[in-house]
Amino acid sequence: MKSSLLCLLLFALSVAGYAQNYTPFYSGVCLEKVLPPPPSITDARYFDDWTQYQWGLSVRSTQRGVQAREDAFLNPEYFMKRFSPAPHRELSVEKYPVLADLMARTHATEWTNNASVKRHYRRPRPYQQFADSTLVPEHVNLHDSTSYPSGHTMVSWMEGLVLCVIAPEYTEEIMQVAYELGQSRVIAGYHYQSDVDAGRLCASILFARMCSNPDYLALLEKAKAEYKRNARK
Repeated sequence: MKSSLLCLLLFALSVAGYAQNYTPFYSGVCLEKVLPPPPSITDARYFDDWTQYQWGLSVRSTQRGVQAREDAFLNPEYFMKRFSPAPHRELSVEKYPVLADLMARTHATEWTNNASVKRHYRRPRPYQQFADSTLVPEHVNLHDSTSYPSGHTMVSWMEGLVLCVIAPEYTEEIMQVAYELGQSRVIAGYHYQSDVDAGRLCASILFARMCSNPDYLALLEKAKAEYKRNARK
């Protein structure tokens, strides 16, 4: 028990520390003004959540389940590795430090702006609802109730959209990866399908706002130039 609590504490501190290390492009977006409430267990829409949860359980022991567990540990280094097959080049912090910074600040923007909507709805996660196991036991918190919307999905979708601007010729491949990153949360048992769908909507809202931010636009242009320079090597 003490060991699991220690793991939870260390994870929470690492997330907070990561967010504090980077400056979000903006804050204060009230996503709860846009999102409808999540389906209740008596809502007909909840049936889709339940069936998708069962699908997730069915693939946990497969290679897709292995991928879903890996997708739980998000940071710029992992995003670059995960998205690398899409533009057919190795993305790394060493080769693309500006892109890494752009991804980190995008992540910080998502993290800063998702807190109020999660607090507003306080939806239990699937593993809490069903008293079930997950693919990432070290992240389990029986009392957090922050399922809606999916933050992992939000940041994955935002990072995908950012990469599409930098490498538009690979839009389909990039967004396929972004889509799968969201579905991994269903497989892992941390989110319902409706959480993931809502995360993609929230990400689109945050990205649209980000596209008018001068700091983002300036850093984006530097990342585009870096991407082109590396293509010539």
